[in-house]
Amino acid sequence: MDDLGKRLAALIPSDADVTEVAEAVARPVAMKHGTRPPRTHTDPSRDGSEVVSAVADRLRADFFRRIGLDSLLTAGSSL
Repeated sequence: MDDLGKRLAALIPSDADVTEVAEAVARPVAMKHGTRPPRTHTDPSRDGSEVVSAVADRLRADFFRRIGLDSLLTAGSSL
């Protein structure tokens, strides 16, 4: 466990650009209210977390629909 931080840091590509995160934040901020997604995904390591998050969002949306809370899902949301 002593070198866990180093091993995790090694997963990030050396050419990863921090502006990717800033752009991911700016995109929904620039969107009209009511169309913004509740979450955005940025995965510079390309480790598959975007896919996992997309599946979790779909399952959450299905759950919201089943319990009658689909009014909380906006047209532009990732849910």
